[in-house]
Amino acid sequence: MRRAFCGAHAALRRTSILAAVTGLALLAACGSGRGSSAPTYIYWGDGASSIGRADLDGTDVNQQFIYTSGTSPYMVAVNSKYIYWTNPLSGTIGRATLNGADINEQFIAGATTPVGVAVSSRYIYWSNNKAGTIGRADLNGSDVNQRFITTAQPGGPDAVVFDSRHIYWANDYSIGRASLNGTDVNQRFISVPNGPKGVAGLGITSRYIYWTNEQGGAIGRAALNGTDVNQQFITGANSPTALAVSSQYIYWTNPFSQTLGRANLNGTNVNQRFIRVRIGRIFGVATDSTAMRE
Repeated sequence: MRRAFCGAHAALRRTSILAAVTGLALLAACGSGRGSSAPTYIYWGDGASSIGRADLDGTDVNQQFIYTSGTSPYMVAVNSKYIYWTNPLSGTIGRATLNGADINEQFIAGATTPVGVAVSSRYIYWSNNKAGTIGRADLNGSDVNQRFITTAQPGGPDAVVFDSRHIYWANDYSIGRASLNGTDVNQRFISVPNGPKGVAGLGITSRYIYWTNEQGGAIGRAALNGTDVNQQFITGANSPTALAVSSQYIYWTNPFSQTLGRANLNGTNVNQRFIRVRIGRIFGVATDSTAMRE
């Protein structure tokens, strides 16, 4: 049982889905598709009723940028037009325009405790935490496949990210990887020993993959080929659940401190209180400054 999610929803501890839920996280591995002069933001899910937003420098914090009527938004992802989020309790993926309008809480339905979410130029991916699968749909929400990839751990997959060749997911004890078409599945592409509260959030750049270690309070990093594993790349976090990477910074969530951490991509200038919220907690995090595409 994941402390971050369960702590925010104590009433659900009695139900079977909470036995499956890991702390949530996600980098939105997507292209912004906007000019360099366009404003860029950080977004997060508070696990209660809202999507928050702030400027990239941590100012102009709006904790209720999108109000979701208590659907418990968790992980978030963005592209050039929309923000997407998982609703673990209702089994749906929500969507709204980047200005916070046109809110659709059931843009995709039928998921099983969805946790992680990522969006590319063609597809939406999400983790079905209770079912142990990765789902996929077309960008318009059609052609939904709830079992696009079966993961190593039923009741385990959390974050999901991708690059130009592969899709990756958090298996608690390991990081899984497959080709973008769902083949060549490797459930232990990178082994992370600090489970079952180990790997939750994932982030990716053109050179590295990053992950959150909930139990160890750290951010890990490895080369994209799975070598040079560093379990303590950044330390001092408080049960980090989600992670996002931009062209300059790494961001992660410290839900029990009600803060968002930030560091340079090389792991220096660590700030565990880059953003602090006073309502709810920060679980999933994404930034629309990410410049990766599928």
